[in-house]
This record gives sequence, structure tokens and C-alpha cells, in this order.
Amino acid sequence: MIKSLNPRERLIVSAGAVALLLILIWFALLNPYFTAMSNLDRRIAAQQRNLGKVQQMQQQLQQLKQQLATVNTRRQGNKPLFSQVERFAEQTGVREQLLSMRPQPATMQGDFRQQLVEIRLEKLSLGQLVKLLHMVEYRSGGVQVKSLRVKPRFDNRSELDVNMVLMSLEKL
Repeated sequence: MIKSLNPRERLIVSAGAVALLLILIWFALLNPYFTAMSNLDRRIAAQQRNLGKVQQMQQQLQQLKQQLATVNTRRQGNKPLFSQVERFAEQTGVREQLLSMRPQPATMQGDFRQQLVEIRLEKLSLGQLVKLLHMVEYRSGGVQVKSLRVKPRFDNRSELDVNMVLMSLEKL
């Protein structure tokens, strides 16, 4: 059949066959290959981002372990949290404004015992509150403020009523 065509028609048929062959190679081999490579590149980039996040978390975990070790070394003996809170109130001069101190039952969390004390203070100035919070957070040796609620008083807006829960962790 091709032998019966003139040379010009044979050239057109041959060019069509080559074009068809190139299209088949593109859609059967090259396009799927490039698509797969592109997908793999995206997956590699996503996994590299995940690896970076895991490395950041590992660094944070190491920092937290170091902080925990320093807190354990700074603990002032094994004084109960209740007595430490009383000492904070006396040192900051808010003992008179202390309405109540309620120790909560200690809970176990892994190798640690968590102690909680809820305190209520009234007619506190902002300066006294800041002084108390600073002492608890930075000079206490492992005591932290777990929750804090501050409300201005109705009779004198410059005075505050404060409810806070203080927490300490102790390694067993």
C-alpha cells in the first residue's frame, strides 16, 4: 500500500507516523515520569518541613528538660506549697488582704506530684499584685501560677479582687 503512494504522500504518511509515535511516547512514558517526579519532589519538600518541625520540637523538649532540672535543683527543700504561699504573702506585704487559702488534693502525673493551692485576695493594688506575681514566678523555686482571675472592686476601681491557683511539681 505504501509502495503505491507517490514520494510526496509517503513523506506525509511517514511524518504523521513519526508524530503519532512521538505523541504515544510522550503520553505513555514521559508525561507519567515527569508527573511522578513532580509528586515525589513535593513529598520530599513536605517531609523536609516535617523533619524541621520534629527537630524544633526536639530542641524544645531538651530546653524543657533543662528547665525542669533547674527547677528541681532550685526547690527549697521539700516545703509544702501551702507554707511557701504564706511566705510569699508575708514578703510582699499582702498578708492582710489574704482572704482564704485552700490547698487542693495532690495529683500524680507520671513521676511527678502536683500540688495546688487556691488563694483569694481582696483590696489589692496593681503594684502589690505585680510584686506577688513576680515573686511567685521568678523567686519561688518551682511554683507557678496555674490560673489567675482579677476583678476591679465596685467600691474602689483602683483596688482589685484576685483569685489565683498556684501550682508546684515535685519529682518523686
